[in-house]
Amino acid sequence: MGGTGTRWRAVLGLRPAGPRGAWPQSPPDPDALAQAFTQRFHVPPAGVWHAPGRLALMGEHTAVSEGVGLYAALPWGVRVALGPAEDGKVQAASPEGPLRARSATASEVSAAVDRAHRDGVLARGTGVRAVVASDLPAHASLGHAAALRTATALALADLGGAPPPEGADADERVALVARPGCAVRVNHKNLRTTVLPFDLAAEDLHLLVADTGSRPRRGLRRAREDELRRAAGILGPLRAVQDLPAALNRMPDAGMARRVEYAVTEVHRLNAAVGLLRADRFGEVGPILSASHLSLRRFDLPTPDVDLAAESASRAGARGVRMSGWRGTAFALVGTDRLERVRDNTERAFADRGPRAPRLRTARAAAGAHRLR
Repeated sequence: MGGTGTRWRAVLGLRPAGPRGAWPQSPPDPDALAQAFTQRFHVPPAGVWHAPGRLALMGEHTAVSEGVGLYAALPWGVRVALGPAEDGKVQAASPEGPLRARSATASEVSAAVDRAHRDGVLARGTGVRAVVASDLPAHASLGHAAALRTATALALADLGGAPPPEGADADERVALVARPGCAVRVNHKNLRTTVLPFDLAAEDLHLLVADTGSRPRRGLRRAREDELRRAAGILGPLRAVQDLPAALNRMPDAGMARRVEYAVTEVHRLNAAVGLLRADRFGEVGPILSASHLSLRRFDLPTPDVDLAAESASRAGARGVRMSGWRGTAFALVGTDRLERVRDNTERAFADRGPRAPRLRTARAAAGAHRLR
């Protein structure tokens, strides 16, 4: 049975679905992307731009409660060759061919163009042509959509002679301000960012990222965010809760109490992690990451596959492990001396999965969005 049958078996709980879509081994070549643009539209592009994906290290599950999140830009991302169109149309393509207007990629490009028109970045009536390629899996929790929006927005700003965009959400802000060897703290309330040292190479450390492809049950994210909003309506800002036992006693049911316990304690864990980063002690954040991962069970996360990947990495000597985002992505903080052991142990844990086994890649904090050509 093909991919659809595999997906339905996963939904029915018969076996895991595994990762979705491609994860290329190398980034799209900017010259080849420009050439693909020229061949398709018969004019050269105005340029080629790159925006990175991002790894949510901590805090992303409580964004709705207006706390803070900690992120790192990834070495994988989205690249866009872009140029103006005199006919006023928005056309998006991949190097392999045109994309349907309703496809996810074309929709994101069109939304970025609409925003540029509204903000006066791009003159109304100016159309856009874009060829998009990526070495970032679109269906993992690694910020593919935000990277596409950011690369397009930066290209449009350059095209219109405007200042670089600020970013409309946390993921876009991270993609814009990130620097190599740094993490980015984002205040989810006002989107203010702080760039912090996270130079894993200096400590001979890596982030081992695992895309398991697993998904929580449908609607879980919305349900948890609704619960946090309701709790904030009772307690006020959850980031400001001082007396946690008293706050939990005010919750109408045990489920909401568990969500509040996670949200409040995550604030303290994140503050501790930020403190270590400020002190250049980022090699010591592993136990905090693992504590955050375990605490996610109060959110009915992680998924079983993510838990298996994290536990396998931890048993093999990872310094810390955590689920990232709301989908089936996990990561481990690993020293070079343990990297192969951790990778091998994780792969053995999924040895019976075949093509549905997690995809593993190593990363360090990378640069933010920029123009390539």
